[in-house]
Parts: sequence; structure tokens; C-alpha cells
Amino acid sequence: MTTLVQRISETPMAPYAALLRGMTREQKRIVVTYLTESMEEPKTKRQVPAEFKKLRGIVNVTEEEMARDEHLAHIMER
Repeated sequence: MTTLVQRISETPMAPYAALLRGMTREQKRIVVTYLTESMEEPKTKRQVPAEFKKLRGIVNVTEEEMARDEHLAHIMER
């Protein structure tokens, strides 16, 4: 094991080190996937250009039209 991996005893995960040793490869893969995904940066909403924001009031879209078209509803929510 690398020096960095051996430092697990300095983290809150230390009590789980023995548990991890007893896990199967598949179980470890699940844990690693969870840890990896938990480190991902949250996705930010894409910024809408000011030119498009100006057009919002020009178009008249009803609630019924948005209910029928999920893409239109998504666009109008921005």
C-alpha cells in the first residue's frame, strides 16, 4: 500500500479499515464508486445570455402548452 493509503488511520474512516479488508472486490468497487461520486462538484445551471432573457416577455406560452411539451417547459423555467 502507498503511504497515502496507509494514512487512512488519520481519518474518520479508520474504524472501517478492518471492515474494508474483509470485503469482496465487488463490494469495494461499490464503496469506491460511492466515494468518487460524492467528491464530484455539483453541476451548476447553465447561464442564460441576457439577449435571451429579454425575449422572455415577448412569447406568450400557456401552462397547457408547457404541460404538453417538456422541452418547452424546461426552456420557460430558465
